[in-house]
Amino acid sequence: MTAIKTYKIEMLLQGRLTQLPDSQKIFGALIYMYADYYSSQKAALLVSKIREEEMYVSLSNMMPLDYLPVPQSYLLDQAARLPKQNNAGDLLRAKQIYQAIKKRVYVKKEQLEDFIANPEHATNVFPYVHIRSGQQIHASIDSVRLNIPGLDPNLYSVPEVTVLVKESETGKDKHVTAFSFYLCLDDSLESAELLDALHHAHSENRRFFLGARASQGLNQYMITAIRADEWAVKDGLRTFLNMGMLLPKNINYEQSFIQLYTSERRPYEAFGKWDNNEFQREFISFIEAGSIVSVKNSWQQAGRSISSPFRDRDVVFGHACLFPLDIEGRSSLGITQNV
Repeated sequence: MTAIKTYKIEMLLQGRLTQLPDSQKIFGALIYMYADYYSSQKAALLVSKIREEEMYVSLSNMMPLDYLPVPQSYLLDQAARLPKQNNAGDLLRAKQIYQAIKKRVYVKKEQLEDFIANPEHATNVFPYVHIRSGQQIHASIDSVRLNIPGLDPNLYSVPEVTVLVKESETGKDKHVTAFSFYLCLDDSLESAELLDALHHAHSENRRFFLGARASQGLNQYMITAIRADEWAVKDGLRTFLNMGMLLPKNINYEQSFIQLYTSERRPYEAFGKWDNNEFQREFISFIEAGSIVSVKNSWQQAGRSISSPFRDRDVVFGHACLFPLDIEGRSSLGITQNV
């Protein structure tokens, strides 16, 4: 079996966020980086090899540095099964556990397995990261942009998110600006070239634009470090935490606990406009980060990438990094699918 190495790409946020980028958004940015460093022809060949599984590349979503996504759906389901009496005290405790789980979007790696095995301890899990959503009001000065004096400013709102860490029950929320994503690579020449391009981007202080409105200073990151990150996968281990947008290929659904995200796909015209023809839309469902996935054979075969429904040369990337969970025997998994 091909040896797989895992790398943690640490990044610093430059400015504000509209959303945390997922593994597909990161994949696109890496391919553009690779094309700039080598050539568009080599980038097309790289994409083709990933799609045809001639090499192995998987990615996680962007996450707060040293934190992993909490399997909230699974924990809420397990918390609902905890034994309780129909009295005020138990009902209050159940409500507190529910609220504590919902608040904890990310926790430290070393906390995760105990949290999964003991959801009743949710109120004691610190530190944790949560996300606050909001709107920012912006003004477009059309009189300047269109060179027509006298026009009123055009007001509009932009959705933004703030990533916050809570270090203790009484501590104040602190803004998170240090993030990371995980990259798993085989030992092929193309993987070595991709890693080399990342190191070059780091040395050149390249900015990564991972979302909309980058021209307004949003969703911009810079690499601060590239580190090897070993994950011990025991022989026969079948249970993993999904950390990216996974297109399932070879998983055991009966022993998995998954939440789905359905993405609408539309063709993109050459002049930069989405085709709104309702007959040109496709829907693809991914397994979301935070799902617990049981693999049938090798974890490397859990996901897949496919050709775009609109352009054969483009790829819908679906190889997500899977973090090993040594929780067999400590929890009973069941399946749920929420679209």
